[in-house]
Amino acid sequence: MRTQPKAVPWVVDLALVTVVLLWSLNFVILKAALPRFDPLALAALRFMGIAVLFEILLRFKGVEGRLDRADRKAFVLSALVGYTLYQGLFILGLHRGTAFSTALMINTGPMWAALILTLWGFERVGRRQWAGIVLALAGLVVYVGPRLVAGGGGGMGDLLALGAAVSWSCYGILNKPLLEHYGAFYLTTRTFQIGAALFLPFAVPSLLGQDWADIGPAGWAAVAYSVVFPIVVAVSLWNWAIGQRGVSRTVVYQYLVPVTSALLSWLFLDEPFTFQKLAGGALVLVGVVLSRRPG
Repeated sequence: MRTQPKAVPWVVDLALVTVVLLWSLNFVILKAALPRFDPLALAALRFMGIAVLFEILLRFKGVEGRLDRADRKAFVLSALVGYTLYQGLFILGLHRGTAFSTALMINTGPMWAALILTLWGFERVGRRQWAGIVLALAGLVVYVGPRLVAGGGGGMGDLLALGAAVSWSCYGILNKPLLEHYGAFYLTTRTFQIGAALFLPFAVPSLLGQDWADIGPAGWAAVAYSVVFPIVVAVSLWNWAIGQRGVSRTVVYQYLVPVTSALLSWLFLDEPFTFQKLAGGALVLVGVVLSRRPG
């Protein structure tokens, strides 16, 4: 196996900071664009753009693969959970919630994965991980609870985004048996495309009812950004950084995404900082970090 040449440390750090910015900006840019779109129409446009882009990259990379008949049901289930359901819950959660809250909820995915694997009997969770799960859940209560009581849709948006995080965690678990046989890029491309095909029928009324004249250049630029930069650029840099440093030393940057999203949403969307936001967010992030550490 070829090993990639080692880069100087500051180049890897720069790449990871770029990834954090690109992913954080995605929440902010999509939230800013949503008033111009029906949420499901926006999700459908992203689905179609990313599905085409994945196919182009698959052919450009020369990745070969053939979906075995025996694995078709597994691919459909993985696509349904990881993309159809996830993307729907994500965009509806972002529509009703805030850029920060959606970023925070999505970042709880590793905690849900650990909990699901334990409940299914695949893995055992240590004391430190249980402490992290309890701490993260307490943070969710502190942050989401008052928003649900206050009404206005924000709390419901948070719950939808949490559903997206659970869905994405299940996708990662379902993919494990398929990953070794098909490879990451082929598996991602085909499950995404199947997920898009399953999602589009639900989006037809939204696409037909969308006011296309109201989107404008800024709206189309937001769609283009969300298709290209968080997927192609950020994921490519992320995978390169993992090759440089390994998963454990790279994944810590993932926890900066909600923090950076909070700063960017305050700067560009006027989302305020509150005690509830700071305390709940801190508890969730510390809990998620602990839930990833065995022991």
